[in-house]
Amino acid sequence: MENRAQTQNWNWIPALLAALLLGVGLHELFRLWPSIVTEFIAPVNNSIWEHVKVIFWPLLLVELGCAPPHSRSGGLMTIVLCCAGVLLAGWLYHIVLGGSALWVDLLIYGVCIWAYYPLSAAAWVQKVPAGLSRLLILVLMLLIVLFTLNPPHGALFSDPTLLMVWAARVC
Repeated sequence: MENRAQTQNWNWIPALLAALLLGVGLHELFRLWPSIVTEFIAPVNNSIWEHVKVIFWPLLLVELGCAPPHSRSGGLMTIVLCCAGVLLAGWLYHIVLGGSALWVDLLIYGVCIWAYYPLSAAAWVQKVPAGLSRLLILVLMLLIVLFTLNPPHGALFSDPTLLMVWAARVC
């Protein structure tokens, strides 16, 4: 079997640029066209969790469109890692540090999209069993649906700007 790094070529650059632009477009999709369909693929509110959707769906399309089927395990695992990265970075920046600059959110988003390419070709990611990668993608899809329909209480599921207003009033 060919190594994923050997099969990846320059067609990934336009694919990742398209994913980047698609994610930016998805960010405003629900606000422009609120419906049962768009709420599962686009952020419904400005919570950190909802921003997983702007990473997950574009990268899944890139993976399905550009990667050969025999090398998808590493790419699927990388999607899960990129979603975890946006959650962790968003939590650290907004909740722990109390930041609210848009440029930092865009930087986090861009880094998570860019990280997909080198991570998906990393040898340790390629060793993840295909069944586990597929299972984690399905679990992530299920969580997106469940948390869209009934978001839990907590900082990850609330708009961080509203949390900062509340914290300012309490302090």
